[in-house]
Amino acid sequence: MEIDDGLALTMVPIFDRSFGWVLDIGQIDYGRALKWQRGLVKMRHDGMARDTIMIVEHPPVITVGKDGHPENYTNDNVEAIQIERGGDVTYHGPGQLVVYFIFNLARRGKDLHLYMTQLQNGIIRALSQIGIDAKRGDEYTGVWVGKKKIASIGIAVKQWVSYHGVAINLNTDLDQFKCINPCGLDASVMTSVQEIKGEKTDSSVFAENLVKAYSDIFETTFDPVDLESLAEDIESQAGGYTI
Repeated sequence: MEIDDGLALTMVPIFDRSFGWVLDIGQIDYGRALKWQRGLVKMRHDGMARDTIMIVEHPPVITVGKDGHPENYTNDNVEAIQIERGGDVTYHGPGQLVVYFIFNLARRGKDLHLYMTQLQNGIIRALSQIGIDAKRGDEYTGVWVGKKKIASIGIAVKQWVSYHGVAINLNTDLDQFKCINPCGLDASVMTSVQEIKGEKTDSSVFAENLVKAYSDIFETTFDPVDLESLAEDIESQAGGYTI
């Protein structure tokens, strides 16, 4: 390309701009979502994807992090999956908004403490939009309303690309937590938006507010992207993923 004024044209890589992706998938099996996360991790590391927020809901499943203790998940009625995130055991199921973050933290200062705080603050802001005053946990991670835990957090990082994320109890059946000791705590510590407000909340509206909060916190515009346009690349990358 010729430039009339003689100035060199500098091409700015698209991945250096403050733009990211949102994948709003809906309900999906946990194992498949995990496979897609791993594919996106490799794509993000190789510069084939932007920082991505995945929004999903899972059928009932128990996940166990690297710090999991067998005595905290003794119920055989719900599948338990060992995964690479930090933390102990938690439950995912209908009515719970699960959000995964595939972010290049090398471009965000390599500060894991700040990153965890930012994840919590996004939830706190979104909850404030529906009249719930929440805070970061003092002794335990997650987001709390009074002495009750409304959201759990667990992340993993590979070559400074993050994955896994947060689980927010919106309309969750809290009885399902009784089959475990969530994060090593008694199941009675868990709460939900529905329990606090006495009515169900619109998960799509909450998710929209949450993405807006993270857009401000991370100074990034997250644009919706069609999963169908990425699916083949994600699946092929996931096939070569190793921990």
